[in-house]
Amino acid sequence: MARIAIGSVGPKNLALIVLALLSFASPALERVVTGRVELLSGFGMAETLLSLVVLFWWFHLDKAERNYRAGRLMNAGVLVLAALALPIYFICSRGWRRGVIAIGVALLFLAGTLVLAELGERLGAALTS
Repeated sequence: MARIAIGSVGPKNLALIVLALLSFASPALERVVTGRVELLSGFGMAETLLSLVVLFWWFHLDKAERNYRAGRLMNAGVLVLAALALPIYFICSRGWRRGVIAIGVALLFLAGTLVLAELGERLGAALTS
């Protein structure tokens, strides 16, 4: 069985792992505590806020890695409208070809987090039944 040391995971990958864990753990915890999962519940809002902080952390690390100087509008956009700002950032920081690939990878990651959220909700339901 392979073991991965925490030190071998880079900060950008750690941010993505934290996002994935939030996507799984928050619905599981909400289901255990309240008996249901709602999008605009306190749990959902807390998860969204924490996810935005972690996403902005990833964005900051990626900008530094690529020596990309984002303006205030781009920085604010990632916090307020990440779904719109990140694709623009990917194209501006990587060029069209690699930017489109990055958008595709981001969409796959998003799909993965949605699957993790569903699995977390089901785990919460199984723990309470």
